[in-house]
Amino acid sequence: MTGTQEMKGIVRFALWGAVGFGIGGAIGGTVSPSLDVPYVGFPILGFFGGASLGLALRGWKRAGLLALAGAIGFGVGFIVGFFILFGIFEPPYVKGLFLGAVMGGLGGACIGLVLKGRVRVVLLALAGVIGFGLIMQFVSPWGQSFYVLSTLGWWPKFIIWGIVGGTFLGATLGYLEKR
Repeated sequence: MTGTQEMKGIVRFALWGAVGFGIGGAIGGTVSPSLDVPYVGFPILGFFGGASLGLALRGWKRAGLLALAGAIGFGVGFIVGFFILFGIFEPPYVKGLFLGAVMGGLGGACIGLVLKGRVRVVLLALAGVIGFGLIMQFVSPWGQSFYVLSTLGWWPKFIIWGIVGGTFLGATLGYLEKR
């Protein structure tokens, strides 16, 4: 396989991740405020993102398993991060980074567990930490939120979080598949 073919495969996975997590973010960001429980959006984001990565792997069974793993990982990750953040310590200026890193790390690790292999678990967790941590810091109620986004409510933030974090997870999975 040539370098160009490998790069196309990684880009394909990155697009699947961006689209799936972006759609999950759109749905989760719309549902959460209407239910008045913002944490409901993160399992939805993880469900659709995991399913899209499973479809990128060309398997319906994998799509179902990764959807479940994504929903559990991102749901539990948000709750754990939130309670640590506001219950144990409150790091100044990096709340979005911390919360996104915990959520993305657990979400990526859960997806890696379904795919089996320590390298997959570690690299997908790391991709989740970096992708979701950075974007949630810059586009969050606590970080450097853009004014327009803060006036539009939750759904644009969820979409951006999903697209950026999903791109990191998808590209990492594409790399792992091409190894």
